[in-house]
Amino acid sequence: MITRNNGRTSRLPNNYFRCMVITVVLGGASLAWAEAPAPTPPSALAEATLANGYVWRGQVLNKEAVLQPSFTLGKGSFTINTWGNMNLTDAVTEDAPDLSEMDLTLGYSKTVGAVALGAGLIEYSFPNTTFKGTREVYGTLSLPTLLIVPTLSVYYDFDEADGVYGNLAFTYSHSLTEKTTLALCASLGAATAEYNAFYFGVDQNALNDMNVGAALAIPVTKSLTITPAFQYTALPDGDIKDGAAGLYPEKDFVLGSIKASYVF
Repeated sequence: MITRNNGRTSRLPNNYFRCMVITVVLGGASLAWAEAPAPTPPSALAEATLANGYVWRGQVLNKEAVLQPSFTLGKGSFTINTWGNMNLTDAVTEDAPDLSEMDLTLGYSKTVGAVALGAGLIEYSFPNTTFKGTREVYGTLSLPTLLIVPTLSVYYDFDEADGVYGNLAFTYSHSLTEKTTLALCASLGAATAEYNAFYFGVDQNALNDMNVGAALAIPVTKSLTITPAFQYTALPDGDIKDGAAGLYPEKDFVLGSIKASYVF
């Protein structure tokens, strides 16, 4: 169970590192990195990420080791994804390993000319914690044919936070060998006053997070890909940074991870 209580109903030390999706951020999910290919419907994608922490939209929710499994089914333009976070130490939860979050995402994607569009619904739940679950709807827009791919993602939490978060990411991918791909990413996130009051105790519109990083997709077999990655996250707004100081263990963080992806 969670040992830390901030006297709020918000899900403070939980959610998902999202700077790892190349053009469409599903649940979390959060920004734009090198990934195994999204499932080609009808198909399935299983993933497991081992990381030295858990960062979500600038919030350092855990600065120690976590394991994050994910499973996606796709058919036509529709996907359904389930994602979890397991704390591997007692830095956030008393019992380790301990599952602290499960997310369910229903997504739809469509390409219109050179524009890739996405939309969906995310259900967040937090087992073994005192935090209430919440829900978001989201929309994404990207231009995947450009050399540097821009992706705009907008999320509206219509339940607990009742606020909007947006993220603009730019990704450049380069093939190092016939199969190995390096992706470089930079992104900037911003949110409304309602969202920031809920997550940072700051009742104003503000820039929330800025991120830079890289990932290397290494195919092992036709179905299995290993992706080591790193990301640096910082809080550009002084008021948001001051709010984070009383709620989260770090105000900036270098996140390292390695992910295994298997396409069925």
